[in-house]
Amino acid sequence: MTENKSNHSSSETVEVLLPSKEHPAYIFHHFIKCGGTSVTRILHTWFNVVNDHFVSFDQLEDYKKNRIDVSRIRANDCIAGHYAYDGTYLHQRYPEIITQRDRLKAFTFLRDPLEFFVSFYYYSREHGRMDKSLEEFIDENKNLYAYYFPCEESDYKEVLDRYFFIGILEKLQESMDKLAIILKKPRIDIKLLNKTQRDDQVSILTPEFVSKFKKDNELDYAIYNYALSSFNAI
Repeated sequence: MTENKSNHSSSETVEVLLPSKEHPAYIFHHFIKCGGTSVTRILHTWFNVVNDHFVSFDQLEDYKKNRIDVSRIRANDCIAGHYAYDGTYLHQRYPEIITQRDRLKAFTFLRDPLEFFVSFYYYSREHGRMDKSLEEFIDENKNLYAYYFPCEESDYKEVLDRYFFIGILEKLQESMDKLAIILKKPRIDIKLLNKTQRDDQVSILTPEFVSKFKKDNELDYAIYNYALSSFNAI
């Protein structure tokens, strides 16, 4: 299905493809510190990327009220945002990923949960949003993936199955290669961007600490392992 879209000249029309099962539009759910900056750079070569981020928390309430108009999205568009707060969660902001999943398809990238916690901590500190130690941050936060999707033990598989593809940061090039094949896009070498510097606080990550972390964050590891298993099956 196409529509005629007016150009600068009244005698000219441009054929614009509307999203469909054969030619869907996409949403990239950008989890912070999961390779999203690197992924987005490639998405810009594949799609018309529609920025759906807010810059500061002062804008959050306005952001909640003003989403991208999905009726105006076209088949070569890819909406990209974080969707990390109640009222902005992906299924809240764009329920079409459930009700119209053939024409608006979501994907994301994850990494090992401990690496996610650590990288998230240093990213937050670098941007002036963290005044705790790494150990305090880890002790006070549990199952961040479950919080940000959001999901629970009873429904995490159902929630993850809303995404047609979940890439793995530890297999970033392989992830992008698989995604390129699925999307029928050209393969592109990817470089990991936006790396965050760490300090000697990471010395707390002893085998005993890691073991406790995994017990405290069993749901996040269930989420990650389910995504990894699905990825390996592609």
